[in-house]
Amino acid sequence: MQPPFAACAIALALSLSVARAAPKSSVPAPSNDALPALASSLADRIAGKKLRAPDGSDVALGTLLDAARLTTCLRTVAEGGGWPASWLIVSDSTKPFDLVMRIALAPDGSIADPDTAFFASRREWDDAAFDAAFVAATGKKPPREKQRNVVVQSFTKKIVTDYVYDLPATGSRAKGLLALLPEGSLIREAPAVDLRDGRHHTLAIVLMRPRFVPADCSTKEGRRTGHRDSGGILLVLAGETELEDQLDITEIVRAATGATLLPRFTCAPGDTAPGAIDALVDARFEGREPVHLLDLSGRVAQSEIAGLPVVVGIKRVDDRFKLFASSTN
Repeated sequence: MQPPFAACAIALALSLSVARAAPKSSVPAPSNDALPALASSLADRIAGKKLRAPDGSDVALGTLLDAARLTTCLRTVAEGGGWPASWLIVSDSTKPFDLVMRIALAPDGSIADPDTAFFASRREWDDAAFDAAFVAATGKKPPREKQRNVVVQSFTKKIVTDYVYDLPATGSRAKGLLALLPEGSLIREAPAVDLRDGRHHTLAIVLMRPRFVPADCSTKEGRRTGHRDSGGILLVLAGETELEDQLDITEIVRAATGATLLPRFTCAPGDTAPGAIDALVDARFEGREPVHLLDLSGRVAQSEIAGLPVVVGIKRVDDRFKLFASSTN
């Protein structure tokens, strides 16, 4: 299988700043041009740190804050006059809790490692709400501050990173089944199927211009869905030298599930580590067993697609074999 080679990230932010006048400090406030580098450094240092969420799960900070988001947060701190130190509250609409984290300048002008960070259930944030969340999380009273700077940063769309596959050659430049497929095809699975006619047949699930979509394996939902592929979905029945039938099931899958995603791999224990997914991609998924999509055992020419409420199969119509697909919802 050819590896993915490019990544795309999508994030949409809506910001709200609530700040009081900042105390004087001998450390100058960073310039706007310096904020991306400061954010990148901080993102690298906190990415692997895990905190206990209100639902009992352990969540890595890197799943909530990357360099781009932290740059946005630091700009909001700067715009609100929040240097040299602020309490940053990050609210991600895709999660039921908020992150509360101390952001402060170090003596050398960098962002210091946060000395306090915790998750709290979502609420309308004001001084009283902050005090209550701090006590609940730490068991201590909030530190006395002559001026408390609070910056609330809201993100309305989760961070999504996916990878574009480096697709194999097809048509006259390829061999085997790929030689019969259109440009942009990636064979996801192609088991042999016994149609009891003495001939060789292959039932293939082919992805059209797919992307690899990693799961957030630090969450229950991410572990449930696992890593997936996204793209057009083509069902192909092939004989020894020609295609016998093909059926585009993209819209059937979309109607049944709300998306065009197929399982690729289950989450592994190390998938939450910083850089783990990039390493998996760079290694061409070596050593990872893909989720098997079709079960054609028992001499049955139909199967539910693993993890989806969609059944696909082959039926005989007159003297020809025809593909079919339907939702089980």
